Amino acid sequence: MKDLLHPISLVVAVLGFLCLLRDVLTRRRDPASMALAAVFLLSGLSFLFSITPMWEYLDRVLGTVNLSVPLAQGCVVALIACQQVVLTYWGSPPDVARRRARAWLGAGLAVIAGLLVLFALLTPSAPRPTDFTLYYAHDNMYAAYLTLYVTAYTIGELFLARSCWRLARHSTRTSVRVGLRTVALGATITLGYSAVRIGDVIAGVFDTSLAEWENFAWTCGDVGAMLTLIGWLVPTITDQAKNVRYRFKQHLSHYRLRPLWLAFSNEAPEIRLPVDQGGPAQRRRFRSIGFKLYRRAVEIRDGRFVIRQYLEAGVRQSSEAHHRARGLSGEELNAAVTADQILAGIAARKAGERPHPDQLTDFADTAPETSQPMDDIDALLAVARHLPRQRARTPHPERAFA
Repeated sequence: MKDLLHPISLVVAVLGFLCLLRDVLTRRRDPASMALAAVFLLSGLSFLFSITPMWEYLDRVLGTVNLSVPLAQGCVVALIACQQVVLTYWGSPPDVARRRARAWLGAGLAVIAGLLVLFALLTPSAPRPTDFTLYYAHDNMYAAYLTLYVTAYTIGELFLARSCWRLARHSTRTSVRVGLRTVALGATITLGYSAVRIGDVIAGVFDTSLAEWENFAWTCGDVGAMLTLIGWLVPTITDQAKNVRYRFKQHLSHYRLRPLWLAFSNEAPEIRLPVDQGGPAQRRRFRSIGFKLYRRAVEIRDGRFVIRQYLEAGVRQSSEAHHRARGLSGEELNAAVTADQILAGIAARKAGERPHPDQLTDFADTAPETSQPMDDIDALLAVARHLPRQRARTPHPERAFA
């Protein structure tokens, strides 16, 4: 059962670490992010060390049989401490969090040191990658080793479940609440592993065995660990999915604004903003979709300013009557009228026919309500939707940065 579940858990841990890697690189000074990444790394190592082929490989290379036991369980103790560091920074003021985090990490290091000392006092005679606990269950030194490990493991999981449920009740973000409750559920399930290991210690005293419970122990341990890792990932994956959707919307908006931008830039090429390419960092910024979308929106606004003096009130009135007859109203009506005004204004500028001052007007959507970064873009997109799509050749400067 161990060699069936551990590789699956290892894959979950590796994928989770890769998902967090970007956040780690951008939040190097955030202790919670670093500790959470360490949880996934240490979890992956604990599963890796416990898989039979790796267990046997370490025995051959290091010359000490069963050394995978303290390596894997030391990683487990360390990740339990790191999980508490994450929760401490999430739920406490910075000064208090730093003090509590040092206490948790210190306790974890003390337990790991004790495990190494007790393991060194064992007399392992042969590699036991599949039944190590059952084989040594009657050894008094191993009973002490297992008691220390299971005690630390159980206390850590109990604290984890309790803290996650408490924080979940106070969180305002749905993804965080779901993630913390999933972590708490996983931590609760792992207590089945603790119960069997405690039973192994007691059974050794009475010279009996819990061999029939081994599969249950590994199932609880691995399933609980996977749920815990998945729970930690829920807020991160949710945020990354939102970022992907936002970036996709930016790319789509940039493409859909193209007809509106071309309408202005073909008539008034002076609206195209010069871009001075400097070093590599600046060139990367200029290539980013956020910069290109912002640049396109600014140039469209400049184009509107150029043709504003060619807007005739009669065009606006006739356009409003036409689109009202089509059933348009509100912001959609204003966007459709603005599109007609743009086309008429560009044609008037091209012909040099400026309206009489008494006949001048403004765009129908002059003051759209905007509260979010993409609201202004959405207002421009509404206008672009009402422009007739025509094939147009992109001017040379746009090709360099579009």
